[in-house]
Amino acid sequence: MGRQLAGLVIATLLALAGPACTDERPGHAAPKPWMLDTEFTESFHTGDESHERQFARITSMAFAPNGHLVVVDRDNFAVSVLDRSGTEITRWGAEGQGPGEFEARPVSVAVSDAGMVAIRSFQRIDMFTLGGEPVRSHVADVAMLDLAFDAQGGVVARIRPVRGLEAVMGEEGVREQVMRVPDGDVLWTAPRPGLPPGSFQLGAVHALLSDLGQGRIVVGVNDEYDLTVLDASSGRKLGSATRDVTLRGPTEAFNDAIRAEGLATATTELDRSIANSMVYGDPFPVVVSTLGGPPGGAVWVRRGIGVGDDLAPPVGDGNWTLVLYDLFDGDSYEYIGTVELPPGLTLMAGDSERVAGVHTDDLGVHSVRVLRVGFLN
Repeated sequence: MGRQLAGLVIATLLALAGPACTDERPGHAAPKPWMLDTEFTESFHTGDESHERQFARITSMAFAPNGHLVVVDRDNFAVSVLDRSGTEITRWGAEGQGPGEFEARPVSVAVSDAGMVAIRSFQRIDMFTLGGEPVRSHVADVAMLDLAFDAQGGVVARIRPVRGLEAVMGEEGVREQVMRVPDGDVLWTAPRPGLPPGSFQLGAVHALLSDLGQGRIVVGVNDEYDLTVLDASSGRKLGSATRDVTLRGPTEAFNDAIRAEGLATATTELDRSIANSMVYGDPFPVVVSTLGGPPGGAVWVRRGIGVGDDLAPPVGDGNWTLVLYDLFDGDSYEYIGTVELPPGLTLMAGDSERVAGVHTDDLGVHSVRVLRVGFLN
């Protein structure tokens, strides 16, 4: 059912007409967004040619202090380290239980300011040197998701309790948290559960965590434009990256269409029960992801379709390509403008001069693309 629902969501969103599935609600007066005059210069692009390393499914990247890029290739159970020219200098990993192997598929990566590599796979975090030598592991009784490091080199993770479906759909729901992994200290708790009681929701609320470097992390939830920058060691608030924007969400007609599509593909009584209860999150996702990047450690925020400002694309016209990123100053965390990425690229990492992401071609093939960023205004 999960794979069917994923296809259902995409098909439904692309099929519905714009005015019928958009609910624009006025908020407070929001500062008018503006596009930054930005120049992207190719640093390297690898994995798109047959003679290069081929990637199966890239799920995470992080820059190391020496400028190398660490790439997690989930479906190959592998980690690659690329130098500044894109040449693979180290690769490790395989499915297994031996040194440098992964029992579950690796998904997330973070690299400390000292060059320690943390790789997350479900309830386990494995630590490596940049050369791929195993150092130690952390195992927890919670699902560990996004990773970061504090200033002392301790791992920080977004966590979610591992609970059955009945518990997740219960009255309490599940609140995600950000935890210092070595000592279990909780730095931040999401203000709301990830699912509403008693319903099945697409585009459900979930927490966000990303590593800004220098012992800073940014946290928030994806259904509002209110991100908080924290000291990753103490949890002390350092600033906020926020925008007061009009939010967009689904109408009842939109949700009716989702339920109808689900019922049309349901083959069991459970499928029909899920389809009848299905709704889309309200508002639509506002913030998709965050990362630190140029200039000077700015906060890059990938905007979701729930952002309803003057730069927002129409909802439901068959083009939901999310290529806009809002940038916030790395010191004051004030909004400084919006950039548009080249098509097919989803960012996963950044440093003081470059951004890195996964490029997906028309056949769904993943490759690594690194771009230098220049701001002309």
